[in-house]
Amino acid sequence: MADYKLALEEGFSAAKKAEIARNEVEQVLTKLKDDLLAASDGKLLVEIRQFEEIRGTPQYYPGATLSAMLAKSSRPKLYYSALAATNPKSTKPVVKELARWKQDEDGYPCALIWGKTERQFEDREALEEGLAELLKDPGVGEKLFVLTKLN
Repeated sequence: MADYKLALEEGFSAAKKAEIARNEVEQVLTKLKDDLLAASDGKLLVEIRQFEEIRGTPQYYPGATLSAMLAKSSRPKLYYSALAATNPKSTKPVVKELARWKQDEDGYPCALIWGKTERQFEDREALEEGLAELLKDPGVGEKLFVLTKLN
């Protein structure tokens, strides 16, 4: 026989643990944002943003009716999260995607994907080390450097 009282208590405990983990991830990302703003004299703002998934170019389908082709193009838009950087002091609104971001609804695991690199993090320490690794990447460094030079 199911023990609903125990199940409810376990659900509450799991929810509390997930909230703590989500807050921890948010604290790490806030520290990253604050540290990079300070280190760049306010020229680098790094945060999680939503991007639209870019699909391939429209294709011609021989024999397809116009309504069938329009139906294919009216699919719902797909979005993904990414760690992105901007220069808030620049007059040019440029956003550079640094890495795709995935996060479990329970806070951990979370992951960064850039270039051919994918890193998954199970705790605060691993996330902090992974973000540092991302910043050391030459391609990411170049994107950030370019942003600091914008006026």
